Amino acid sequence: MRNFSLQAIVRGALLVLLAGGFLLPLVGDAAAREVVDMVGRRIDLPEPLQRVYVASPPENHLACIIDPSLMVGLNFPLKDRDRKYLPLDLWRLPVIGGFFGLGHTPNLEVLLRTKPQLVICWQKNAIDAQFDDFLKRSGIPVAYMTLEALQDYPRDIRAMGRLLGRPRRAEELAVYAEETLRQILPKVADIPKSERVRVYYAEGADGLSTDGRGTWHAELIDLAGGLNVHEGDVEDLYGMEKVSMEQVLLYRPEVILVQDPTFFQRIYASPQWRRVPAVKNRRVYLIPRIPFNWFDRPPSFMRLLGLKWVARILYPQRFPLDIGQEMREFYRLFLRSELTAEDIRIILEKPQGENHG
Repeated sequence: MRNFSLQAIVRGALLVLLAGGFLLPLVGDAAAREVVDMVGRRIDLPEPLQRVYVASPPENHLACIIDPSLMVGLNFPLKDRDRKYLPLDLWRLPVIGGFFGLGHTPNLEVLLRTKPQLVICWQKNAIDAQFDDFLKRSGIPVAYMTLEALQDYPRDIRAMGRLLGRPRRAEELAVYAEETLRQILPKVADIPKSERVRVYYAEGADGLSTDGRGTWHAELIDLAGGLNVHEGDVEDLYGMEKVSMEQVLLYRPEVILVQDPTFFQRIYASPQWRRVPAVKNRRVYLIPRIPFNWFDRPPSFMRLLGLKWVARILYPQRFPLDIGQEMREFYRLFLRSELTAEDIRIILEKPQGENHG
């Protein structure tokens, strides 16, 4: 049913746009450059490249911080709370939509009205083939990214930089990614299995959705040396597997990482959750999400900072990081935003006067 619906959308959009004269050929560019995308396809791009659409949030977020001036649209609306931490270029853009689970697709008419010179897709999307066909018929080049595992981010950031024609900016960010992985992963490898902290990733308004060990969505638990208490089944791309309260009690997590702020506000008052060791010992942590989530949904470049945050939570003696200073460095480099002490408090959602180091 989903395939048929997308085909109908594609046919309808093409007919409307042909009738309205919106399908303009990509002509008039003075030069072109050939690039190879991450699945080995050779693509000719106009030079200079000035208008880019990215179809999924992880890639979109990365492209936006490499050069926001290239973006022609967003996957979803930005939040007012994030305004001061994101480039002004992004706030003028239309919301085109994108592919990010639960049947979301781009608005094809809005997309083509922006006249993109390049569309970047995530290679895992099940409907990429149809979307690719639509774009070919529209005369728009398509490049594929394999952005997924955090350990591959240095390579992937450089690949995005090549696509966008911004290799110098991408190199700065890739070097930070490499240094972060070198800072955390060797120390994690030295943690004996018997000392690994048991971690539950609480998603949803009731905290009873999660993602299991080894999955993309919960990758930071593994990388930071935690033992994800939920082994889980083979996941679909969206994840969020349902579990019962009884199962959480049996898991006996020592730390809980919480995605939903409303649930975080209720967990310490819940008689059921107070029986969980992490809650008894007040080791429940709300995942920061300004301007994008540090952990998941979407799992973006923010996970580089999130990895340091999770490692410090799980093993403060092994990773005595000053999170406030780490935030200042990260936001300055990636988001070109200078953080004040109040910004740090707001981003971490800490009460007034609480230490943020």
